[in-house]
Amino acid sequence: MSLLKTPLTAMAAALLLAGCANFKSHELVESQNHAYFASQAYLEQQAVTEQGLWWQFYQNSELNRLIAQALNDNHALQAADYRYRASLAQLGYQENQQLPQGGLAAEFERQKVSGQITEQTSVGLSATWQLDLFGRISSLVNAAKAQTYQAAEARIQLKAEIVTGVARSYYEWQGNRLKLNLVQAQIKALEESLAVLQARVDEGFVSNLDVERTLAQLNQQKTLLPIVQQSLFRSQASLAVLLGVPADSINLTFVKSALDDAVDIPFEIYQPEAAVKLRPEINLALYELAQQYALDDAAQAALYPSISVTGFAGLLNPNGNNLSGKESWQISPGINWSILSWPALTAQANAQHALTKAAYAEYENTLVNVISDAQTALKNLYYGAQLNDYSSQRVMHALNALEQAQALYEEGSVPYLDLLNARQEALQAERDALDAKLDLIQTRISGYKAFSGGWSRTLLSQ
Repeated sequence: MSLLKTPLTAMAAALLLAGCANFKSHELVESQNHAYFASQAYLEQQAVTEQGLWWQFYQNSELNRLIAQALNDNHALQAADYRYRASLAQLGYQENQQLPQGGLAAEFERQKVSGQITEQTSVGLSATWQLDLFGRISSLVNAAKAQTYQAAEARIQLKAEIVTGVARSYYEWQGNRLKLNLVQAQIKALEESLAVLQARVDEGFVSNLDVERTLAQLNQQKTLLPIVQQSLFRSQASLAVLLGVPADSINLTFVKSALDDAVDIPFEIYQPEAAVKLRPEINLALYELAQQYALDDAAQAALYPSISVTGFAGLLNPNGNNLSGKESWQISPGINWSILSWPALTAQANAQHALTKAAYAEYENTLVNVISDAQTALKNLYYGAQLNDYSSQRVMHALNALEQAQALYEEGSVPYLDLLNARQEALQAERDALDAKLDLIQTRISGYKAFSGGWSRTLLSQ
């Protein structure tokens, strides 16, 4: 559906998210799983519509190639992939802490009591099982799980930023290249006009004032050259960073109709309300809140006694190659309550509680920012389309005025200054129209970023 035809009240449903943040710790764990599976269900529905890869609507093979290259070679994305793998490994470590820990053990003891020296050797299996009666270990597992979800969402967010960044830089480059052509064409036209004027000055038909005014306009156009060239390289350099290559190694193809082709493609998002709710930024903040809640529970559990069971099974004082000796086993339950560390543990728990409250505030702030971002994107799309239409009409009238001024000047009905002013107005109108067209394309790309909760998740398989 086209968002330009969707009323802003459609976004009111997303505001319900603000009421979903009052979680308890165990409810947050369920919320994590719900957010993950909701994303999967949305992706299945979106796959049926075949509307996931919005940039392919532009039917620009070079843009498609650049985006595919960036998703494959971007260094920041590679780092995010490794962080995700590390979080999975850390989750596995925390989950295994719920099981008995230990392994092969060998001990040798030599002691002297009342002048008598005794020696004892033991070889066997030793294990310790930390009983999670107060939920400290399970809370740390939940924290690790939330961190893994965060790492996954960070990858999704980064992929969305890479895709929109490549699209922005690509069309910026095309727009700047078109500006460069426009400026160069105007310089050439002014130089040709100047040659004709100089000849007429020499013949005494016009004054040297017209030549000076034309020279001023010519140099005004020339001052634009380094500005446009600088912008051209800047967009190329931005694209190079996303591709993970040096800027001078990129060879882009200038397509004169690239901006017009992009403007002609309507802006569409599948299920915009769901696309906002599933923004990776929201899930990132949610999982950060879940992690802090879990760490808060772990800090509270650390105030209570730690109960464990230690066991050993093996041989005492083995002899010879056959390790013959006395069989031995033991089970030793134990309790450890760090009463003297109570002030330090309480301070640590208070600090973690403050961090949890901070994460809650960040979550609410993220909701506000995401919803505001979506609403702003819709407004910008509406006004951007208006600006583009008005700018196109302005160019049409400015060119008509220039054509009439040229004819009247050749007839001797208007002075050269009128022709010069008409030309200047036409030049400015063309530049402004080009800026408006590029701005509309960039606004649409920003719109796709604002509603990236759906299409960004399809990139997991890219």
